[in-house]
Amino acid sequence: MFTTALLGVLRRAYPEARIDFAVGPHSRAAVEASPLVDTLLDTGPVGQRGYPLAAMLTLAGRIRAGDYDAIFIPDRSPALALVAFLGSHRRTERIGLNSGGRGRLHTRRIPLQGIRHEADLYLDLARAIGLPTNAAALSYAPPAADRKAVVPLLEKANLLDKPFILIHPGGGSNPGMTLSEKRWPPPNFASLATQLMREAGLPVVLVGGLGDDPILQAIAGLLNVPVVNFGPQPWGLIGALAERCALYVGNDTGATHLAVGADAKVMMILGPSDPRRYAPFGPPDRVAYAWREWAVPAGGVRDGAAGFSWGAGVTIEDAFEAVMRLMAVKRNS
Repeated sequence: MFTTALLGVLRRAYPEARIDFAVGPHSRAAVEASPLVDTLLDTGPVGQRGYPLAAMLTLAGRIRAGDYDAIFIPDRSPALALVAFLGSHRRTERIGLNSGGRGRLHTRRIPLQGIRHEADLYLDLARAIGLPTNAAALSYAPPAADRKAVVPLLEKANLLDKPFILIHPGGGSNPGMTLSEKRWPPPNFASLATQLMREAGLPVVLVGGLGDDPILQAIAGLLNVPVVNFGPQPWGLIGALAERCALYVGNDTGATHLAVGADAKVMMILGPSDPRRYAPFGPPDRVAYAWREWAVPAGGVRDGAAGFSWGAGVTIEDAFEAVMRLMAVKRNS
């Protein structure tokens, strides 16, 4: 999702250009209906299950067949730098991040300077070729089928065209890492939902990603007030719900960043993640986060979050106050 800010800048600068996007199966849903992209190139297992040489060569062949003038590589992987190199023609510019020399194969090597938001790091690739990034924003467009599918769901729940709060309590799992510590405890979500229904006067809808059913059931079972539980859903339907909600609340997960791209008001609950890198990327009238500072490892939490505990993390009151502050903010025109 963070890459969509870069895509938007490129599309504004080059409205007539062919912009293709190489993406794996896990992340494809984030851009499959994007108006910013012309064609999606399937990366296969590259980056999903390591970097098999045969798959890298296949991907390089697909890229080379595209005959691109420029390739942007918003990734630190030297393997992807090699794929871009092998997929290039003599004239092809390769603009990419250069972390610890891993981008030495790029024609324009962008150094990583300090701890900054990941989306902003990716925007450095646009800045390197002189493009303005002041209007950069995440972007997500749900597929038409998912926009259509949410209508009967909301009608059945008597919520069509009515304001509601969408809570997504899952996350913490992707092909590169599983970190269950990113998930705020279900009892906390249940208490927050109860408080929001009482104080904000809006119904709460629960939704999760595929595999999140135990978490959703646990929260629903702790509530003694009516709540709508749409269960596990694919990204497209979650995005279509996010487009219609008055507020989205979730953990540091791809679905939460997707909700930002869908232009929902978003309050993120951060645990072991560093908000300087992973907070919701958007204006303060649209996004907020709750976080209790702890000693985030210098290299991030890819190797785990030893020493982190929600007992010293975001409280129910922290989250409630962050939600109420955000809901009170009027949108800047």
